[in-house]
Formats: sequence, C-alpha cells, structure tokens
Amino acid sequence: MEQNNGSNENNLENNLKQDTQKKNENPNKITVFEIFVAILLVICVALYVSPNFLIKLENRKNAQIQTNVSIFASKALSEFSLTNQKLKATAISKKLVEELNAVNKNPYNKKLPAYTINEKCNGCVIITPDDKLNSITIEAFTVDNILLARTILQPPSFVTYTRDLSELEKPEKKQKEDKENEE
Repeated sequence: MEQNNGSNENNLENNLKQDTQKKNENPNKITVFEIFVAILLVICVALYVSPNFLIKLENRKNAQIQTNVSIFASKALSEFSLTNQKLKATAISKKLVEELNAVNKNPYNKKLPAYTINEKCNGCVIITPDDKLNSITIEAFTVDNILLARTILQPPSFVTYTRDLSELEKPEKKQKEDKENEE
C-alpha cells in the first residue's frame, strides 16, 4: 500500500505539472501563418474596393466643378439683370471671377483658381466673354479633357449642357470589355 501511495503522489505531482504546463500554453495563440493570411485578406479587400473609391472621388471632384459652373451662371445672370445690360460681358466676367475665386476652390489643385478667363487648367471653369454679342460662355472639362458642362449666357436667355457623371464611368468599362474581347 505504501507503494501505491507513493505512486499516487507521483501521479498527482505529474498531473499538477501537466496542468500548469497546459495553463502556461495559450490555446488562442496566433501563429505567423494566421497573421500572414489576415494581411493577405486585407490587401485583397483593399484592391477590390479601391477602384470604386477612386471613381467616386473623381466624380465628386467633377460634381464640384459642375457646381462652380452653375454658381457662375447664376451670378452672371443676376448681374446682367441688375445692370440692365449697361455693363458688358467682359466687365461682368472679370468682376465675378475675382469675387468667386475668393470663395470657391479648384477641386483638383488648391493652388489653381476655380475660375479663369480664356485660360484652360485642370479643374478650372473657363469663362469666355463676348462683348459683340454681349454673351458669356462658361465651360468646364475633366482631367481627361471631356466636356463636363457648358453654359452660354445671352441675356435674357441661356443654354446649358451638363454631362451625367455616370456616363464617364461607362466608356472605361466599355474599353476594358473591348480589350478583353480582343485577347
């Protein structure tokens, strides 16, 4: 019996040692492989989402340019009606360009003005006054030189063209499909 007691004590000690070793081992231990898989998943999700995010960002900038065109057109019509056509288109254009550049920003480049007279730049609204006809042409283009908006003011009337921004996404998709079909 004494031997059984000794072996029981040894078994208890061994069991206690094994229990403490199991407690010291973390069953929720994260391995290097699991970290690698998690990083790989994050990269895949980022690559999947990024084109949509970039297109939406581009569309927001283009929408801001279209808004700048609308603001200028509204202010110019207001100026024409207030002055009863005493001021010429060039004078009204210069006045409004200075006034609106102080409050509106170019969405593509904060250093460039939002409005320019007869000068083309990325994100700028191009104002072209014509004193002979007493009209103002307002145009805006994308970075890819696609017409976003055009408004022609000749008081008391005006004509406006504004591009649907979802159309800008379609040619890119069509070009990708054409390339895939060629291959």
